[in-house]
Amino acid sequence: MLVPNMTLHEIRNAVINDYVQEIKNKLELIKITYPGKLMRNGYKDIVETITFNAKSRNNWRITIVCKKGKLSSTPYLVAYDNIGITASHIPYFYNPYRFMHFNSHFFKRYRERAKIKIEKPEDLVKYFFRKNFFLIPCYVPREDGTQQLFTPLADGVALGNYHPGSEIYEFKTFVDFSLLREDQKKQGAEILTDTIKDVENEMKRRLKIQ
Repeated sequence: MLVPNMTLHEIRNAVINDYVQEIKNKLELIKITYPGKLMRNGYKDIVETITFNAKSRNNWRITIVCKKGKLSSTPYLVAYDNIGITASHIPYFYNPYRFMHFNSHFFKRYRERAKIKIEKPEDLVKYFFRKNFFLIPCYVPREDGTQQLFTPLADGVALGNYHPGSEIYEFKTFVDFSLLREDQKKQGAEILTDTIKDVENEMKRRLKIQ
């Protein structure tokens, strides 16, 4: 179970352990059961969040989106640090696993700058993953050699640090689009396009292996 004083690496290891031992199987089960649910629903769009308590006593949520007959599932782990709520996520399209962590300051800024009137922290996180169920991490080098992390969202951009040695994406704050310069928007769009191509190539590679 995650506790407030854990390091990023400790959180990463615990989250990946849950994902490998339990969450992957749960996602596969969703793939099997939800097409039938969609059919019984008259093929109307479905957006819902289910809870899943792992054996580790970690509290997972899975955002399930069925739109136009296509199904996507986004698992995330809700926890608390010494300041507030956090969320962790494993993107399914990377091998080996990569780890996304949104700290409490990120959600504080997200609520303020996206002007979201949701008081309960867990409802705010649920809202975030329903609006942003497909997250693509991008990064650019800074002058000091570290990696500036950014991910385009529905309401703006998530910012933080990419730690390449451990494949950790650490999201620390949020900016809405009005705070970005035009050249920043253009550069971000170009990097995002290249990243999407990399993801597509990885998925094609996996299909060939199968």
